[in-house]
Amino acid sequence: MKKLLLLTVAVIVTSTAYAQQTVLKGRVVDEQNRPVPFANVGPPGAEPGTATNEAGEFSLRVSKLPQKLAIVSLGYTTAVLDVTSAAPVTVTLKASTVALPEVKVRNPNQLAAALVQRAYAKLARHQKEEEFGKAFYRQKQEHNGRYTEFLDAFYDVRFNGQGINGWQMEQARYGSVAEDTGVEMSSFSSALRLIPVFDSRPSRRTLSVPLSPGSEQLFTFRLREVLENQGQETAVIEFRKRPGLDRFVPEGTLYIDFNTAALRRLEARIPIENLMSLQLRQGTTVASQTMQMTTEFAPHRDSLSRVQAIRAEQQIVLRYQGRPDTTTIHGNLFFYRYTARPAGKGYKTTGASYDDLKQARKKPYDAAFWRAQEILRASPVEEKVIRDLEQRKAFGAF
Repeated sequence: MKKLLLLTVAVIVTSTAYAQQTVLKGRVVDEQNRPVPFANVGPPGAEPGTATNEAGEFSLRVSKLPQKLAIVSLGYTTAVLDVTSAAPVTVTLKASTVALPEVKVRNPNQLAAALVQRAYAKLARHQKEEEFGKAFYRQKQEHNGRYTEFLDAFYDVRFNGQGINGWQMEQARYGSVAEDTGVEMSSFSSALRLIPVFDSRPSRRTLSVPLSPGSEQLFTFRLREVLENQGQETAVIEFRKRPGLDRFVPEGTLYIDFNTAALRRLEARIPIENLMSLQLRQGTTVASQTMQMTTEFAPHRDSLSRVQAIRAEQQIVLRYQGRPDTTTIHGNLFFYRYTARPAGKGYKTTGASYDDLKQARKKPYDAAFWRAQEILRASPVEEKVIRDLEQRKAFGAF
């Protein structure tokens, strides 16, 4: 066994009243004052609440004080705060204890492959069970170091263990700055919906994923370590493409509960060049394409788990007239509430042709609505982008 460094979470909590609610704002950092992004913040054992942004900041509405808040991030010990006032509070968060494979088990890689198959079997048994929730999606696009597109949207979502199979946009804002070059991605959010968590019927014509029957024929699995946090053990399993394989497959890391085989996180590098084609102007070539995707899962009934967040980042580097031309797209979908099945509500299909940006352009822009309905706190960079687009009157119809 070995202990990782202790991390400090500094949470600065302030409160303002809005609609008989209190807004708690804070920032989560480590002992070197580095931000801890994408940590979940909310009442213990309740709805997800919110998550920290890239700068480690959060904003959360609560109905009253005092209030307990849990800060949860895989790899760290959960911290529970008793917030009684607007006074700043600081909490020290210990990193999870790490057990090396040779300490924990005799045949770590064999165990890793078996855990992956157990996790797949658990998901497959429940694949017909539909879940419903409300999610917030933020997408921003950067072209040669300048942000040129921004999308915020609220969705009603239908999903299962395999992924998202239906959603309906409730409210959105979209703004853009005209560019002569670069890549226009009108349906980037489709990647977050359509790339599956698991596949019960793998095919050579589709992306092969590690959570599927017979995956040990396509992937190698390595148990890197076991995270121990308050009695819960999480196996950290690296998966790689088998040498000589002629199939396009992702590579990355799975986080699986050591005892129950419930899925906690899936990190993957997606071979996006095999899944999409670009229409290029004459004289333009593709220098490189990369895509990283992370899916987070929250504990659910009967030792299951359900989707809590999906994040993706794609970078496309073109060469035009001998110069590099780089476009980076970030997408972040966060479930802030799980719900019962809505009565009489329909959902848009989630095919690759569904154009979120086109739908968002139809929405009138209400700046007051967006200031009052913050789910994921905008980072300083995002706040600047929003202000710039507002000044340009680039958001929807004013």
